[in-house]
Amino acid sequence: MYVCNCNGVTRAEVDEAIAAGAGQPEHVLAHHGCEPCCGRCLPEIADGIACGGMARTRSLVAAE
Repeated sequence: MYVCNCNGVTRAEVDEAIAAGAGQPEHVLAHHGCEPCCGRCLPEIADGIACGGMARTRSLVAAE
């Protein structure tokens, strides 16, 4: 699942950057050679950092 659509950064890549020590959303993107573009992903990445990884954050899933 993509977290940053502008840069094509996935949840797994966010977790990889957090595990490598990224402490701010901008650092997560920089870990993958990206910069913030529209900024919509930054709050979700910040939540992932606060929780210790995206796998620990709640995702909203549309009911089928």
